[in-house]
Amino acid sequence: MPEIPVVDLSNLDAHRITNELHQAFSTVGFVYLKNHGIDREKVDNVFKISRDFFQLPENVKQNYPRDKEQFDGYTGRDQEILEDSSVHEIREAYDVTSPTSRYPDDRVPQFRSAICELANSLRQLTNNLLKFMALALGKCLYSLLRLEEDYLCNRHRHIFDGVDKNGTILRSLYYPPFVGDVIVQPGVVRCGEHSDYGTITLLLQDDTGGLEVLSGKEWIAATPIAETVLVNLGDLMQFWTSDRYVATVHRVKIPEIEIGRQSTAARQSIAFFVQPDNGVMISSLMDDDGSISQRQPVESLSYLKLRLSETYKY
Repeated sequence: MPEIPVVDLSNLDAHRITNELHQAFSTVGFVYLKNHGIDREKVDNVFKISRDFFQLPENVKQNYPRDKEQFDGYTGRDQEILEDSSVHEIREAYDVTSPTSRYPDDRVPQFRSAICELANSLRQLTNNLLKFMALALGKCLYSLLRLEEDYLCNRHRHIFDGVDKNGTILRSLYYPPFVGDVIVQPGVVRCGEHSDYGTITLLLQDDTGGLEVLSGKEWIAATPIAETVLVNLGDLMQFWTSDRYVATVHRVKIPEIEIGRQSTAARQSIAFFVQPDNGVMISSLMDDDGSISQRQPVESLSYLKLRLSETYKY
């Protein structure tokens, strides 16, 4: 059975890291990063602050509805469709795109500060990762193009600076428990099958589990590993690399041992959906044989808005 590899960033050996990232992104499309430099206390603080919000009454949370133009705010259960309308997806989320996004600090003090501290760390890790990815592309796929290590960073200068500059979203996700007389039925999922939209996604998980990745025709568990960040590629990066790197389909299921039970554990995660800057035209890179892709270029923000409009048809 294939496994999701683990890449150690403690020793910044560019040769080793680029080779390992290339192997992961050209096969399974996912990788765990360890020794990534993000303080676990910041992660736990966001989990706690977010949980305080998600446990508020529904009518209170609905005072912060998601803004479809600003990409920020609260999304309740059954408001997103990632698979098809027959799949019942049980989750809630709160999205922000910058320090000036809407935050429910009037209900949950320190929500903004906790999120922004973690976002700064995620942005720094993203920049480091983009440099290694550019080196991997230049060395392993596109040697004729002589890509510089800042090739991708230069197209992601405004991560978490707001949707007027960049569509990157930090999303705090909450998959509520099933309690009381509610019995979990087959076909109920926490997140339907989908691939992510942008360049890369950085995911911080709690220890509940349930995330699965489609590798070939086989679903494999992306089991939480303590002190790691799980990274996967988005559709734009697959397009950028002419399908050399893969944006892998994934889902979040309720663990089989909990099906039929009258109570299940809640699940939390934090996703950092990284997008190129607004106005960046994404063209498939030229192959080493000199051939040029026939695909039409796409603009970063327009593509994101298109995908989001498909997700929120409810």
